[in-house]
Amino acid sequence: MRPILDIRTAKVAVELTSRCNLRCAMCPMSDLGRPLMNMEWALVERIAADFAAEGITVRWLHEMGEPLLYPRLDEAIDLFPGCSVSTNAMLLDESWSRRLLDTSLRRIRLCVDTTDPEVYPVIRTGGDFDRVVANIRRFLELSRGHGMVVEIQKMVTTLTASETVADFERLFDLGRYPQAKVIEKTCEALDTSAETELHQSFYGCFQGYPFRWFVVLADGRVTHCCYDARGQQTIGDMNTQTVREILASPVLEEFMAAFRAKDWSVLPRCGECYAEASGTAVVKDRLVRIGHRLDGVFPVKRIARKLFNR
Repeated sequence: MRPILDIRTAKVAVELTSRCNLRCAMCPMSDLGRPLMNMEWALVERIAADFAAEGITVRWLHEMGEPLLYPRLDEAIDLFPGCSVSTNAMLLDESWSRRLLDTSLRRIRLCVDTTDPEVYPVIRTGGDFDRVVANIRRFLELSRGHGMVVEIQKMVTTLTASETVADFERLFDLGRYPQAKVIEKTCEALDTSAETELHQSFYGCFQGYPFRWFVVLADGRVTHCCYDARGQQTIGDMNTQTVREILASPVLEEFMAAFRAKDWSVLPRCGECYAEASGTAVVKDRLVRIGHRLDGVFPVKRIARKLFNR
């Protein structure tokens, strides 16, 4: 029988810091009610050793926090071969750029989100559009000839619906940088509730299944959900357990039973995503699940984002 959370196919992330330097509309850190902290270095090394022993590749050294706030990020990258980093690029000065380029980092995602300087502060409150653009332009130049993939993030929202990939390519003159490409993402972290000026309402599990992630939070606790910033649904603790011990825990069986029964008293974070339940939403949720399965052979997500702003 296939395990509930299959570490071979799970999206593994390690949150080195829960701190952030911006208030993002997609992830309102100041409203999450959790301690802001850096992961202790001894724990980073413990996790890296356990993952290496199990042959586990970390997808992101990032969850809700800003990774460039972690002072030993470059050292951590080399402990997790094949990892990626996502940043709002506010701190991506020349020093950090060169430090990152001296690591084994496979991919970096630079989240500028929009080409409109008037829309930018709505999405990234406290950010400086001109500074971010300048940082990204410098990094593109410095990263020439490196094996690192550079992703420029375009955010699909109601306020940016008229923007195109070509707009981003022009802003950063991407024709000169074969290592770079534009990716489109959605304002996901708030799509679970009512409509806002940035997105339409949404119902259901974004991942199409509740146990696709293995996320180690900055304090060492592990959650199965990439939106569980407060650790409401933890399945273990890397301070005291190994990956194998966490995956063998009866907690996963209990959580799956609660999910099937829609018992949100056991799964409060899941309950937030399913708070807007309706007949239409159930249909949409099923379509999203189908889309996840099809996306490997046909880019249905890209098309759906433009149609539904998700």
